[in-house]
Amino acid sequence: MFTHAQIWQGLDRMATARGYSPSGLAKKSGLDPTSFNKSKRLSPEGKPRWPSTESLAKVLAATNSTMSEFISLIDEQPPTPLHAQEKAEIAERAAKALIQTNSVLFNAKEPFVYKSGKKSPVYIDCRRLISFVKERNSLMNDGALLLAGEIGSDKIDLLAGGETAGIPYSALIAERLRKPMIYVRKEPKGHGRMAQIEGYMPEKNKAGNAPNVVLIEDLQTDGGSKKIFIEALRKAGAKVDHAFVIFHYGIFDDSVQNMKDLGVTLHALTTWWDVLKVAKDNDYFDEKTLETVEAFLINPLKWQEEHN
Repeated sequence: MFTHAQIWQGLDRMATARGYSPSGLAKKSGLDPTSFNKSKRLSPEGKPRWPSTESLAKVLAATNSTMSEFISLIDEQPPTPLHAQEKAEIAERAAKALIQTNSVLFNAKEPFVYKSGKKSPVYIDCRRLISFVKERNSLMNDGALLLAGEIGSDKIDLLAGGETAGIPYSALIAERLRKPMIYVRKEPKGHGRMAQIEGYMPEKNKAGNAPNVVLIEDLQTDGGSKKIFIEALRKAGAKVDHAFVIFHYGIFDDSVQNMKDLGVTLHALTTWWDVLKVAKDNDYFDEKTLETVEAFLINPLKWQEEHN
């Protein structure tokens, strides 16, 4: 019996072999162009959506292929990475969800004051997203698709939520990928087993190697806070090469270097630049506010010096 992922893998490879994108293959087969989009492969509730036998028959007819040829395209290899356009669509959907749920705010007249005392015309609260079912489901579906496409589901053994904001998102994505979940504390708890990692992490995966663990958090500014979680997981025997966040600031050079120093690839749904683009395209804010925010994003340190 073929899995949900394998059937979609076969369609993706059929499209590539015939020189089409998934949407191009759907259109060639007389189907709605969005029928094979990765965003359509899970329902809003996270349940797998399968292509119908009628759709598959139309694909075989349109490409002059046999069922044997289609089956030959299916194996256990990880799915191909998402196309640039698909990643752009994910970033746009996430940016819209953040704006529409007021999880990101712009204020040029009265800048926000952070705990450090520094000011900013932008503010983000990814924790707020857990209260909005429709937007949350869309983001988690896209998160699962991004990780499966960029890493490969077979290369992920566990998802680890970082205390505390990463825990709910780790659970939601783990459910969609059907993977075990653990969570990691910022420091060991001061009683009982003195555990820093909660849940069960095996010493080895099915291949006999250290388990591949993906760290899940809500956002990343410069990446400095990831070090605590990653070092704790590695000390416990995990192999941590990837981290995922819903939101990456994308405006601090240290973020790239810090992740490089840790030997970790960061995967994010969206950034401040994506949010700004969506805000401009949809006239969510006045021109003065957008100009102020853009000036901040171009050079946040300079902007803060001028406004402190």
